[in-house]
Amino acid sequence: MTNVAVIEDQRTTQYRHRLAALLRRPSCQWIAFAIGTAPVHRGFFAEVASAIEGLPTGNVLERNGVTHRQVQYGVRLKLDAMAAGAARFDPTRALLAVAGEDDLDDVDGQAALVAAAVHLGLRLADRTLHAHDSDCAARIAGHLHRIFETIDADDDEPATTARLDELVPDAPAERAFFDVAADIYRHHRLTCLAGVRTRHPLAPGSFMKIIGIPQREKLHALLEQEATRRARHARPGQAERDGWRAVRFLALQATAPALHA
Repeated sequence: MTNVAVIEDQRTTQYRHRLAALLRRPSCQWIAFAIGTAPVHRGFFAEVASAIEGLPTGNVLERNGVTHRQVQYGVRLKLDAMAAGAARFDPTRALLAVAGEDDLDDVDGQAALVAAAVHLGLRLADRTLHAHDSDCAARIAGHLHRIFETIDADDDEPATTARLDELVPDAPAERAFFDVAADIYRHHRLTCLAGVRTRHPLAPGSFMKIIGIPQREKLHALLEQEATRRARHARPGQAERDGWRAVRFLALQATAPALHA
C-alpha cells in the first residue's frame, strides 16, 4: 500500500537520520543472536535503519519557497508520543512511537529504541512467528546495546565483570533477560579473543549466538507471568491488537530554500 506524500517536519526528518545512525553503530552491528523463531542476524539493523531513514524516489518538488525531495519510508515515526526510555513499535499502525531527542543521547533511551527497532525489523523480515520470541529478542537486544556501549573491548576480565555487575537491572524479571545478554556478550568476547590469537579477527556478521531451549522456556514463562498481571489490571474491553501490514509511506523532506532568480 502506498500513501499520498505528506510534508514531514524537519525535526522528524532529523530524528530519523539520528536514529538510523544509532542503529548503524558498532554496538548494534555486533548484536547477533537467535531465540526460537526470532533471529537478529547480519545486516538486521542496517535494513531497519534504511526503513526508518527512507529511500529517495528521485522526485524533487517546490512547496512554499522550499525545495523538497520525496522519500519512501518503511515505518511512520511520531515524536513526543512516549515517556523517556519507553519507545515502542505499534504494528497495527506501522508506527514507531518515541519520546524526544534526549533518548538518543542516553544509553537507556538508546536501549529502548534498539528494542523497538528489533520489533520493527522482525516484522519487516516476516519473522514474528512467535510473539514471545519477538519480545525476548527485543529485550535482550536492548541489554546488549547497553553492554556494548558501556564496556570497552580492551577492558581486562576483572574490569569487564565489574562493569557487567554495574549494568545489572534492579527488576528481577528484567535480570533474566540481562543474564542472557551478558552470556551472549561473554561468548562474543571469547570468540573475538580466539580470532585474534589465530589471526582471524572477528567481523560483524560472522558471529551469532543461538539461545538454548532451557533459557528460552524460562524467558517465555516470565513473559506469561507478565501477561497474566497485565490482563488482571486491564480495563474491561481493553485488549492488545495485532494486525501488521507492510506499508510504503511517502513523505516530502525539506532540503533547502528554493532559489529564485
